[in-house]
Amino acid sequence: MTAPARPPLQVTCGVLRRDGRVLVARRADNRRWELPGGKQQPGEDLAACLARELREELGVEVQVLERLAVVRQRAPEKNLDLHCYSCRLISGEPQALEHLELAWVSPDQMLGLDLCPADRQLAQRLSETR
Repeated sequence: MTAPARPPLQVTCGVLRRDGRVLVARRADNRRWELPGGKQQPGEDLAACLARELREELGVEVQVLERLAVVRQRAPEKNLDLHCYSCRLISGEPQALEHLELAWVSPDQMLGLDLCPADRQLAQRLSETR
């Protein structure tokens, strides 16, 4: 008998753009790069989740705009749905409050980074849709 499938973790990430570049952040736990964001809390809608996460992780206020993509990752150790949104910076300058470092990179440069798997799929889409 197989165990029932766990519902996927709902995670958000934001695409912040500046001069044709996208903000990426290097995780402290695995040292891989990602688009900044985080896990949805119970009862929280996805846009509110992303705004909260970017406030906590980067010290900025953003306007969450349209959803760009959803990447569904299924693996024995973890199932997740990564909801990617375009965001507009309203106030503050991004700081690495919870990450090792931040970088502004072109979508093509992003593909050359050691990205988290779901973020690699998003980087490919960003590179194709500039």
